[in-house]
Amino acid sequence: MNIAQEIQQSEQLIQWIDSSIDGLEVPSKDRIRLAAGCLATALEHQKAIVLLTAKSLSGSAAALVRLLFEAYVRGVWLMYSASDKEVEQFKSDKIKTIGELIADLETHEAFNGGTLSHVKETSWKTMNSFTHSGFYQAVRQNTADSITPNHTDEEKKDALDTANSFGILTTIAIADMAGNEQLARSVFERGKKFFENEP
Repeated sequence: MNIAQEIQQSEQLIQWIDSSIDGLEVPSKDRIRLAAGCLATALEHQKAIVLLTAKSLSGSAAALVRLLFEAYVRGVWLMYSASDKEVEQFKSDKIKTIGELIADLETHEAFNGGTLSHVKETSWKTMNSFTHSGFYQAVRQNTADSITPNHTDEEKKDALDTANSFGILTTIAIADMAGNEQLARSVFERGKKFFENEP
């Protein structure tokens, strides 16, 4: 599948997610509203990564991968792990490190497979480099004879795959937040088909 097809498939997934969660109602509690705000931000970053990739702005797309990951982790942490005191502290932008949030989350059955800590362990430094214009970002703005974007299609696909994976996980969390188990299962199945290239 070429990069144009990957982008098209990603756009179709986004449209499906939007139509699936449109009109969902969630409880109006501080914890849920704050978590929902983080999860909505994660979905917005997913869309932005796809849009930026489609516009050949792959450096900016790569810079958003860390922000998407953080928005998802913070959203599910607020939902499932934060104490009432920590929810109040969040209102003053006082929050644990990403590693501490993940450690809290992975004490829960839904997260105890270690996927989030694995992503952090294997990808955090690279994500930071792209977000903060470090070596990984700088070197991909150079070719042998000019200063110009130089991301491979495989690197673009990796950014899209990460965005879409966390888009799916975010949508499952939103369905759970709304108490819609049927939708959560539907999103899970759609996610499996998506990564089997059967949208």
